[in-house]
Amino acid sequence: MGRTKRALGTTAVTAAVLLLGACDATPSAPADPAPAGAPLSAARKATLHRAEERLVHRCMHDQGWTYRETPPDDRAADDRGAGRSFPYLVTDVAWAEEYGYGDAFTPATGTTPDDGDRAAPTRTGRAAPARPSADWTRALYGTGRQVSVELPGGGRLSTSDRGCLASARKALYGDLARWFPARRVSDNIDVFVRQHVRADDDFAAGVAAWSRCARTHGHDVASPGALRAELGRRKPGGTPAEAHAREVRTAVVEATCARSSGLTRILRQREAYWRPRVRDRFREELDELVRLERAALPRAATVLRTPAPTP
Repeated sequence: MGRTKRALGTTAVTAAVLLLGACDATPSAPADPAPAGAPLSAARKATLHRAEERLVHRCMHDQGWTYRETPPDDRAADDRGAGRSFPYLVTDVAWAEEYGYGDAFTPATGTTPDDGDRAAPTRTGRAAPARPSADWTRALYGTGRQVSVELPGGGRLSTSDRGCLASARKALYGDLARWFPARRVSDNIDVFVRQHVRADDDFAAGVAAWSRCARTHGHDVASPGALRAELGRRKPGGTPAEAHAREVRTAVVEATCARSSGLTRILRQREAYWRPRVRDRFREELDELVRLERAALPRAATVLRTPAPTP
């Protein structure tokens, strides 16, 4: 077992909050068959997302802005074909033979959800500009006092307690200062696990074995990242097909050595070791999020029974 090296709320949203408070006791959402403390299913999280978007839409509409509700993420679709991500290195030889490194040259290492990808920043009845205006952004995201959470290893995530997005979340979850830190910690559990795995002595030994394998394939590099950097330093030349063929050959070496060196097995083992320990460390935040989300489900069902505003 390895060691570790050490915008302001609007009338529409206010009315929605009052309405939701009156409807909390109504069984407007079907009972969740999962145990009371279990995380919500993807379908129920999607319901919460749609309700949040509907409340944001109403708030923006009340201020005279058009707003397009964003659908829930389809993570299963994102993880197919060329969009598939590999947190540490490419480990699937067949996938590498077809896609090389896929949509992203550098395999994904974990992301922090971003509240900044919302569309249709226009005044009602006007054509959409090329980018959001400052007024539209202020109406949606608000300004002023921030709710923040410190992340392990450094970094801070913050959100305004004003604006339509904050108003929508308050309507659903009640207390933004409780929901936001819990949600952002939950969103980043995979990132925290990978931080521990990368600092693990077994991981370092696995990368060293991977490096020895890569040398037998003509690449004198210390890590998968260095292998990709080597590919990136090559002078451009030839046709796009030839460039893709070089990328495929490099990615295949990366994946082949991941398996033959045992690094893929080590990653599985170390993730299995660290994940429950990371979740135990953040048990309070994870349990808080489950409580807030389950309490929000009836409110979300009430919100979604009202059609979206029309321009």
